[in-house]
Amino acid sequence: MLEDELTSILANDDDIKQLVIVDSTEEQGLARKLRSQNRPFLIKNFENVSNLVTKHRRGTRSGEPSTKRRSILQQALRQRHVDDLVVVVHVLALELHTNGTLLKREVYRQIERLAAFSDGIFVLYGLCDALRTLGRDLNGGLCPLFFLTDDDGATVEDCIALALGGNQAYANVLTNDKDIVLFLTPMWAAYLQDQRANSTLMKHARFKKIAKIDTTLSYEPDFDANADTCARRFSLSPVLLRGDTSVIQTSYLRAKQGV
Repeated sequence: MLEDELTSILANDDDIKQLVIVDSTEEQGLARKLRSQNRPFLIKNFENVSNLVTKHRRGTRSGEPSTKRRSILQQALRQRHVDDLVVVVHVLALELHTNGTLLKREVYRQIERLAAFSDGIFVLYGLCDALRTLGRDLNGGLCPLFFLTDDDGATVEDCIALALGGNQAYANVLTNDKDIVLFLTPMWAAYLQDQRANSTLMKHARFKKIAKIDTTLSYEPDFDANADTCARRFSLSPVLLRGDTSVIQTSYLRAKQGV
């Protein structure tokens, strides 16, 4: 769901010397957008990622017996020069959000896999009820974890709080306009294909509006059309809210500095 924001930071970071995306069905949208921005990257199976990054390691003795080595990628990252930043991106399935237990299990599992060869992991999830204790549960024995935090230092609630600029900005909107039934970022508008399950809620007499959040990113050109179609379907009035990318930009910089 943070595909656009991720495209923005990766496409504009010249410090990245090697960008690797773990091969999966979920990475296809991100890959398409990175190509549109002429951002070079490679797609590799998870098991092959460490082999790929060894080509970029510096100062590692190639003749060292493999049985005495730590994870190859971990060595590469820990011994790299400051100008040899390797970023590995692993996109998980959006459908995980439908089951909190499954979401928690899969996110924890993938973090543990990535931690075996990482100097740090930037977790692109908000609090999401299932993940509220993630930092406390995993930060002790693994590599450092970095989160999406707003200006107050609090982890953002979800992708809507992220798009609006933080938890307080989100709370202000909810307080000032109680007629909004649904908030749409460009990615939500693009992926929300079947809204029948939400029809009862969105047609409730109490709700009158659907919010379109302008994140200032333009990787989804059909955003307005998608949001307006949704609004017409449920007889809601679309309202435009100004968002920004400040939270993910500052959080990403903090993660980079932390490793």
